Amino acid sequence: MRKLGIAGIIGGLLLTAGTACTQARPASSAAASSAPVSSAPVSSTTASSTTGRPAGADVCSAGGLRVRLGRVDPGAGNRYAPLTFTNVSGAACVLSGHPGIALLDADGGLLPVSVRNLEGPGEVATLEPGASVSSVLHWTVVEPGCVSPARLRATPPGGGPGVTVRLPGGPVCGGVDVTPVG
Repeated sequence: MRKLGIAGIIGGLLLTAGTACTQARPASSAAASSAPVSSAPVSSTTASSTTGRPAGADVCSAGGLRVRLGRVDPGAGNRYAPLTFTNVSGAACVLSGHPGIALLDADGGLLPVSVRNLEGPGEVATLEPGASVSSVLHWTVVEPGCVSPARLRATPPGGGPGVTVRLPGGPVCGGVDVTPVG
């Protein structure tokens, strides 16, 4: 009886852990535990979330943002990585929505991968100069239909020029899930 009870507890813990690994992580927890993959430094200052655009704050332009892909966090066939946007302009600006994502092969060619925007449009984030806001990218490495990207092209929410960064972490299977910045 004692062996059966312990086995049930261990089985329940494994089931709970497996379920937690398949759910998207909030941007704040993934961003806080990430180490940079690109060489661009990012401020630890975070953005404030508001329900509307503050007076005088324009939408962040692509030229006023630094984009960085954080450390790819592997676990149970899943990969999570924060994509961080930092305001490098001299004025506050607002950002909301999902970044544009494209996966590229070693020659820069576009790979056929579906991108799914999760969690609705998100809130409007006001970025003071030096402040950052993140989106979380999630993909798996164990499903059929895998591609082997060398780089990721990220475009800020609202468009503009994108930034291409190295994408470590092996294959991408079944598409990429993207949370809104926030």
